[in-house]
Amino acid sequence: MEGVAVVVSKRAVIYMRQSTYREESISLELQEAACRQYARAQGYEVVAVEADPGISGRTFDRPAVRRVMGMVEEKRVDVIILWKWSRLSRSRKDWAVAADTVEQAGGAIESATEAIDTSTSTGRLARGVMVEFAAFESERIGDGWREAHARRLAAGRPANGKARFGYQYDRDQKLHMPDPITGPILADAYRRYLSGESVYSLTQWIRSTGAEPAAGYGSVMAAPWHSRTLRRVLDSGFGAGKLLVKGEYLDGAHEPVITPGEWTRYRRRREERAARPRGERSEYLLSGLIRCGVCGGRMQYSKRPARESGPQIRCRESVEGRAHGQGITLAVHAERAVETWVGEAAAELEGTVDLDVPQTVQDPTGVLERELEKTYDAMGRLAMRLAEEKISEEAHSRAAATFESRLCQLQGDLEAARERAAAPPPLERDVIRLAEDWLLLDVPARREELTLLLEDITVTPGGRYGKVRVEVHPRVREPRSFEYVSR
Repeated sequence: MEGVAVVVSKRAVIYMRQSTYREESISLELQEAACRQYARAQGYEVVAVEADPGISGRTFDRPAVRRVMGMVEEKRVDVIILWKWSRLSRSRKDWAVAADTVEQAGGAIESATEAIDTSTSTGRLARGVMVEFAAFESERIGDGWREAHARRLAAGRPANGKARFGYQYDRDQKLHMPDPITGPILADAYRRYLSGESVYSLTQWIRSTGAEPAAGYGSVMAAPWHSRTLRRVLDSGFGAGKLLVKGEYLDGAHEPVITPGEWTRYRRRREERAARPRGERSEYLLSGLIRCGVCGGRMQYSKRPARESGPQIRCRESVEGRAHGQGITLAVHAERAVETWVGEAAAELEGTVDLDVPQTVQDPTGVLERELEKTYDAMGRLAMRLAEEKISEEAHSRAAATFESRLCQLQGDLEAARERAAAPPPLERDVIRLAEDWLLLDVPARREELTLLLEDITVTPGGRYGKVRVEVHPRVREPRSFEYVSR
């Protein structure tokens, strides 16, 4: 009896990515439909579908893409199907590493809409060109964003057109103007604080006015106003006619609602509160956040009088349950590690934070995102025409001003829509804000911010003379855990 040939179809996994900020707003459903149609045409069996919604292609540290790479390396799938090559990554380095990993495992990466035979040298060259173009597009968008921000800041205007509490945006003058209702409330909040009221008391008062925080300052708590929200509004200096940029206050073009003298006194009082010794306050910086690196139990600040070198933290299981030795160390090691993480993480995230912010987006955000992408594309084409000397600098300036105005409007509308849809969880942008505001915040305010940004802090005491090891575990995707060892 003659043998019967058995044809085994290749196993495929569909990988999709949709960034909700400045990316092609092609839904995951449309991407999957195109990939499944391609798989049927090729005779592939789709065994899994993975997606990373709301994550930028600039980072490869995405849950779904990690799972997909693992499937290939474990020989569970033969082909990765993408909607476009750029869906896997917009980073040249990450793309090269991924392609090499897949090929070494005997797998393949294919695009449903950009068909290229990568088994040939010509095909691999064509794929490389498309990957390079995706990286170029990502960088171009970033350049356009920075150029638009620089133009607005040079004119004394905020980097985007989001709403500001106490102000309304005049689209004719393209400027924030004091709101006749909330403007006086903002001014009164500054003056009440200067008269001695606490931020907590002010929060209760501003809730009683019925005024809601503007989009962009929305509270992550259940109540419309929270002390954290109010601090951000006041510390931003917008009500004093200032713009807060990377920790520096610049003069804005908008009208202030308080006098320069009141702003100076406000800053002085905030700095004095931040500079008060810890002994004058009853709360510690990392209360409730520290775990023991030996047993995983909670570590608490010691109630004993602080030494000259500061308070101690101790593992309850070690001290009371005798679970292990070396359960006590100085709190300063953990506090120093956290402060170092805040500064280094903010520096690393600067310039990429907007692309890495996942958002829960509902209508009408989809329409606004597509319009925003079209505007960025138009700005890119305009810049290319200027570089190719196809238009004059004067014509470029006029057109750029028009696009900038449109961009400002879209950004403000989109941010407001997102705030209405869902308050965002603690994100990378909050790390940068915390670093900028660190010296202005008192210990309770810092701890409140850290509670939102960190999963926990693991401290491994080093005994009487050993080194203390501290690991900071953030909730944000980038950067990952941070390790600190005492000297």
